[in-house]
Amino acid sequence: MVLEERIPVESEDVAKEIVRYLKKEGIPARITTEPRMTVALILAGRHEDLKAFLTACQEKHQEHGTGGEDTDRYPKEFDSSVWNNTLEDLHIEQHAVSQILDEHKPGDIIGSHIFQSVFLKTKSENDCTPEEFARELATVRTLISNRLCEITQQGFVLISVPDPGSVTLYIPFDYPFPPEKEVCDRYHITCIRHFRGEMDHVVLIGPEILLLEDIEAFVMFLSENGVTPRSLISITERCMSRLRITQELIDQLFDAGESSLEDLRLHFVDEIATQDGQGYVQDRFGLSPEYVDSLVKDMRKLGLIKGKDSRIRPGNPFKIKPSSRQNEPVA
Repeated sequence: MVLEERIPVESEDVAKEIVRYLKKEGIPARITTEPRMTVALILAGRHEDLKAFLTACQEKHQEHGTGGEDTDRYPKEFDSSVWNNTLEDLHIEQHAVSQILDEHKPGDIIGSHIFQSVFLKTKSENDCTPEEFARELATVRTLISNRLCEITQQGFVLISVPDPGSVTLYIPFDYPFPPEKEVCDRYHITCIRHFRGEMDHVVLIGPEILLLEDIEAFVMFLSENGVTPRSLISITERCMSRLRITQELIDQLFDAGESSLEDLRLHFVDEIATQDGQGYVQDRFGLSPEYVDSLVKDMRKLGLIKGKDSRIRPGNPFKIKPSSRQNEPVA
């Protein structure tokens, strides 16, 4: 149904809070889970080896586009900024590892923010930013993977302090396929494919979301419950778009008094309509026949329209009224 809304959330508890909020507003919603699989490429190697590989790819990309034996697998869309970002990630990781190994000795406890948050479920007095937390987590993982650190009841304990340049680093490789085997062998690097599967919690909201009186309050509630800003923008845009489309259909029915499903399909193929009666903003509609069919079905369910497909008429005028630019309905 085209008027339905789906909101992915981080946990079942958050999903239950959203359903509870909507229930108080008279909006039906339910929770479901959806599988999510991601695949990430990771380059592993010493700092100098990874730097040599990335620098060579960057230089050949700049000189020949996608030409060159090391870069011919990478599409032109991947500009030099991608190589720059990967090199920057590499240098940041090397600096973080070097800092720990230079400033600590075997037996020292490191990664206090990570240990307290992940294992003790508490926060330290000197809480760090999300970016600092992510960087510290990546560095601790690197040290554990190199068997330079172990987990104890007291925290992450440093086992040995080798030359930082000998440590194997792990850098995300933002490309659709790995380097050729010959290239990996030449630069003494390894490519790891990381498969990750999770079950996402999703709140499914019925077409009644269209009738929610205060969308802004709902969006604010979602924000307070951890829904990302990007998702909030998308949710708001979808809600406003649905409201505008249903308003246009109701306006069309009030103009004509009644309309057939076929006429509504034709109306939304490539229609330009003035919004809000202001005259300077125009909306262009390009809805497929299948989309219009589903829209009509949802609006019937809500009581916004009534009648058979041959004679569709306005329904309850108190739910969504025609816009101010419209005339009175034809008798």
